[in-house]
Amino acid sequence: MTEITVVFFASLKESLGVGQCQAAGEFPMTIKELKQILAAQLNNGEALQALGIQASIDYEFARDADVIPSRVKEVAFFPPVTGG
Repeated sequence: MTEITVVFFASLKESLGVGQCQAAGEFPMTIKELKQILAAQLNNGEALQALGIQASIDYEFARDADVIPSRVKEVAFFPPVTGG
């Protein structure tokens, strides 16, 4: 089992009430699978299932079907409009 850091940004961070967490699982898995696992584990986790939630794998944009490799360091989730 691999443990990775998952980071949440902007309004998604506010909705979930956490800025980051550790996720353990059998990697590789898809972004969509990780969203489903986290949605079940986190308070208000269904916010991860909202339309347009974006993701990145080690700072590279990723889609729901993209595979998170076992050697990943960080996965991040953020709403569709994130100002900077």
